[in-house]
Amino acid sequence: MTTPPSPDATLLAVDVGTLSARAGLFGADGTCLATATAPFTLLKPLEHHAVYRMDEIWAATTAAIRACLAAEPDAARRVAAVAFDATSSLALRADGERPLDGDADVVCWMDHRGEAEAEEIGATGDRWLGYVGGSVSPEINLPKLLWLKRHRPAAWARLTAARDLCDELALRLTGADRHSLCGLAAKWPYLPNDPDPWRRDLLAHLGVADLLRLGRLDEPPSPVGTLHGHVSPEAEAETGLPVGTPVAVGLIDAEAGALGVIGRGYAGAMNTVLAMIAGTSSSHMAWAADERQISGVWGPFRDAVFPGFWMHEAGQSLSGAALDAVLDHHPGSPGKASGEHHRDTAAAILSVLDAEGPAFAARRHIVPDWLGNRAPLGDGSVRALVTGLGEETSRRAFLEHYYATARALALQARHIVDHLNRHGYAITRVTLAGGHIKNPLMMRLYRDALGAELVTSDTAEPVLLGTAMVAAVAGGLAPDLFGAVERMAPRQTVHAADPAWKAAHARAYRTYLDLFEVRNRIERDARALMATTGQGMAGAA
Repeated sequence: MTTPPSPDATLLAVDVGTLSARAGLFGADGTCLATATAPFTLLKPLEHHAVYRMDEIWAATTAAIRACLAAEPDAARRVAAVAFDATSSLALRADGERPLDGDADVVCWMDHRGEAEAEEIGATGDRWLGYVGGSVSPEINLPKLLWLKRHRPAAWARLTAARDLCDELALRLTGADRHSLCGLAAKWPYLPNDPDPWRRDLLAHLGVADLLRLGRLDEPPSPVGTLHGHVSPEAEAETGLPVGTPVAVGLIDAEAGALGVIGRGYAGAMNTVLAMIAGTSSSHMAWAADERQISGVWGPFRDAVFPGFWMHEAGQSLSGAALDAVLDHHPGSPGKASGEHHRDTAAAILSVLDAEGPAFAARRHIVPDWLGNRAPLGDGSVRALVTGLGEETSRRAFLEHYYATARALALQARHIVDHLNRHGYAITRVTLAGGHIKNPLMMRLYRDALGAELVTSDTAEPVLLGTAMVAAVAGGLAPDLFGAVERMAPRQTVHAADPAWKAAHARAYRTYLDLFEVRNRIERDARALMATTGQGMAGAA
């Protein structure tokens, strides 16, 4: 039941990303009142491994909450509800020492230790594959857990629980152990539309039927925005939030960002709108009223966010991180990746583009799959293809390489839009959020190269805003998530494409598609050759 909000009621949203925790305080109308951020450390103890320590994540989370509440008078008392979003990382609990290499207990979403296991799962032919794009990404949970059981059996035997990170955060705040339907539907072999959602036969075939003994995985999950629990006395001491404050069932960060940017009227425009959350990696979110199985695209996941609707998630494993790598490693770079260096580099490239037009970096083209291709190929083991490289190490060469990388990311996003449109969608509008909005080069490329209308929302914190919408439902300030979007969504701005550059990028897109097919042929040939020698695409660490 929706209750009229108190005039001073607020909502606390907490976003736990790849490198930091960020808290935001919002009014009931979606106005952002305060934010605060605290960092934590990503560890890479072995090749293909990316892990955290949950205690460090929680310390950053509580620090961000306290700092955010301190920015507004009497803020803690006014919080009507709290919600978490987090990356699709995997939190593990175990008896004794932490179960992961590096004295860690959280597997980061970008961890690729399970590439071989992902290929093995994909070869089973299980019907679950139709709900993850036809192949299994090493970035979801099952390949990582299968790797752990096979390569660290003693650690596996000590496990007592496995949870999506947003559920672990809510557990620490409330003491209540529940699983969000968002995480289970999107990242586990779990089909909410089935009478028995867990793919038990698949787990038994892989030798991990005992997975469901961990914690409360085998109990029914809870929909996003329902009540997870209430702030506990212990959490009050850590965060300053009053005991009894409602805490919502949370969601994955990309889904939260999508809620923050889809805009009012979304229920009626659903089939024509794609939400793109572009940061370190990029996620592309779309919903449909009917079930559509699309190769190379995660989903369809029923009830993952909106009850009764099917969600698709396409993605790019490295996007902002790819631009960071150009700054970090190119000999002509001005220095290591930073906001300042990205801004200065983007400004320099835009100046050259204005002077030289499409002839700039015309020989340089990239298929930007440095960490596999999430969509539309759905293959985590493929790698990038680059043309036009020479021995040049000048600043000009650096600018060309940065531009070619940025353009490739935009063209791959266009590839994803076209792929979705060939499978039932009619996307004409892309609503953008994430760190790429701060990069003027990426903004111009998305504007001109996507082949769809680019829209941004008048909010600096779309992910936090989407999470605040989730909190509004749990706090009784909105009837459901659609209602929260209608109440809290910000104004939007349409960015019209430049016709001249639109045509130039259409030519570059044709080149990209040609190279995409060439790269795929190279990969097929390489796999055939490696199969004859018994080598895998990625070794176990």
